[in-house]
Amino acid sequence: MLSFLRKTLLWLLLAPYAVWGLGLASNQAVLIANHDKFPVMVNAVKLAKIIDPEFIPVTVQTGMIDDTHCIMMTAQTHLNFLADIFDLGHGIYSIGDFLLMAGENSKDYCLFAWILLMSARAACQPE
Repeated sequence: MLSFLRKTLLWLLLAPYAVWGLGLASNQAVLIANHDKFPVMVNAVKLAKIIDPEFIPVTVQTGMIDDTHCIMMTAQTHLNFLADIFDLGHGIYSIGDFLLMAGENSKDYCLFAWILLMSARAACQPE
């Protein structure tokens, strides 16, 4: 099987889906470990920007930003290193989010690279 994938370069087409699946599994592991809650590392200033000021007291009491994301990343939450810890200004992302974006964005490029490499192989083979 591996020799078939190497010979036909199909691994190049499957790689983005593997990366995407790894990101999905990473985010799902955080959800499962934290009982369907996804911890977010957020400070008070960022929280004020995320949430409508009218609803902050309710949200702070429950600790939830929305149905899934919670603002309470503590020692009691699990897999914090896989949770939303990277604040890029326009959003807070996890390692799984980056893997999902990388897999999604590389699909077209990998298809293009596969077509080019298979064309080059076909042109180089003696008749």
